[in-house]
Amino acid sequence: MTTQIARMLASRACSEGRLFYIENCIRFLSPKAYSQREFWQAGAELVGEGGVEADGEVVALALECLERAGLVGAKVDLGSIPVFRKTVEQFNITNYEGLRRAISAKSMGDLREVTTDKRAIEVFAYMMEERGGPDVLTRLSEMGVRGLNEDVRYFEELFDVIKAYGYSRNVRIDLSTLREMKYYNGVVFEIFLEGVGIPIGGGGRYDAMMKEFGMDVSAAGFAVSVDLLVRVVEGLSVRRSSPLQVYYIEGYREKAIGLARRLRDKGKPCTVSRYRGEKEGILVGETIIEMNGGNSLEEKL
Repeated sequence: MTTQIARMLASRACSEGRLFYIENCIRFLSPKAYSQREFWQAGAELVGEGGVEADGEVVALALECLERAGLVGAKVDLGSIPVFRKTVEQFNITNYEGLRRAISAKSMGDLREVTTDKRAIEVFAYMMEERGGPDVLTRLSEMGVRGLNEDVRYFEELFDVIKAYGYSRNVRIDLSTLREMKYYNGVVFEIFLEGVGIPIGGGGRYDAMMKEFGMDVSAAGFAVSVDLLVRVVEGLSVRRSSPLQVYYIEGYREKAIGLARRLRDKGKPCTVSRYRGEKEGILVGETIIEMNGGNSLEEKL
């Protein structure tokens, strides 16, 4: 869908915006392919903003959307097309696509078909195997790959941005994450859920594609497979938590409603009712207390 959105923006001469979609998609596949030709996809695009802040926002939004759908604990593998290109060019490898497929599949056999250079094989094997934080790039630089200082600083800042959104534990660098090289030109990522052996979605920065449509603007986005997510939800039997009961005594209804709105803004479902002697829930009066334990929640809420 991202290509269609880029075409739409170009036709309307629109160079910025935050867009989302849920669409039925059709793709061409060879007769021997086993993937779906028709599928539902949901995604978001951030157009007109570049830099690490925008990239971090896109990654965080993808994780938050899954959380709000009840799918907590998703993990994101981050890769870098610029780092891959610098490494490829340093070893004078011309078969970009063959190497991309080998690295993405973590196939040493395919890697050896692309190059017989022992040093190159060592470096690309590291990119396939190592995962972690920005130190992954620092180590790659120490292995002799040149020109990575800016990339190291970028990922250090990206991790800081994602940490500010509260998702630092959900992301890691995996340099075998490459996706389509013609499509992306910056950071790329894939999204995984525990128990699912394939990515449920992914995204990245695609400024270069926007230029193909005559638009010199920055753009990043992500998409997830709705069909796959539905199967995951059904398989995991996602349970919705019961609404939190918020009760108020006479004269404190407005205060209780205000509390409920704040809780809902944080994603916590709740109901508001007049207190009639209930034993569980939150009681709003002069102070806010948890009825189960009698603890004051005034400062916490």
